[in-house]
Amino acid sequence: MDTKFNIQDLAELVARKNKISRKEAETFVRTFFDTISTYLLREKIVKVKGLGTFKMVEVSDRESVDVNTGRRIMIEGHSKVSFTPDNRSEEHTSELQSPG
Repeated sequence: MDTKFNIQDLAELVARKNKISRKEAETFVRTFFDTISTYLLREKIVKVKGLGTFKMVEVSDRESVDVNTGRRIMIEGHSKVSFTPDNRSEEHTSELQSPG
């Protein structure tokens, strides 16, 4: 699935599916991801049964080329979030693409 969603898109889907206001749905979606973020910073891994696993992954320093100058540059390592869907959530991904 190559479809990308932002917070507002997810809130719209949640609002439609649950017959709640878009504002309530956006509050829920933002709170959900804020909570995941808080626990990821502390625990480095968060498993949500029926949805999947969020994990902090460390990316090492790497060398690259500045496209503007052609010079070699070093890109500092950083952390990123990885998500692996639960088997059950993979079965329901098509629901995100279909209207209400």
